[in-house]
Amino acid sequence: MCARVLQALRGQGVYLAVVTNKEARYTQTVLAAHDLVPLFDRVVCGDTLPTKKPDPAGIQSCLAQFEVPATRALFVGDSSIDVATARNAGVPVWALPYGYNMGQPIEACGPDRVISDFSALTAA
Repeated sequence: MCARVLQALRGQGVYLAVVTNKEARYTQTVLAAHDLVPLFDRVVCGDTLPTKKPDPAGIQSCLAQFEVPATRALFVGDSSIDVATARNAGVPVWALPYGYNMGQPIEACGPDRVISDFSALTAA
């Protein structure tokens, strides 16, 4: 389902990026194993920039590269760190409830919206 949603978004002209704290060697392996590499315009890993999430540099570098203002972007994550990163970058954030969030419900960190799965992205 995730790949279909990403393909639909790309078809609508949406830029897609991954911003993760995981090292590039792990991130690229996972993306490749799921045939997702060609669907992303940018991948920012924990070792791409000098700082990691919740520092907003990863998001800000994507916004600059794509020439998109923060108000026209959406960050989708699954943890309080993701929500904090988006807030630090001034970007709206939607959260998925099934990621690792240190045992806390994702609603507790105050995302703009909680979505049950990626299909909500194409409906929006």
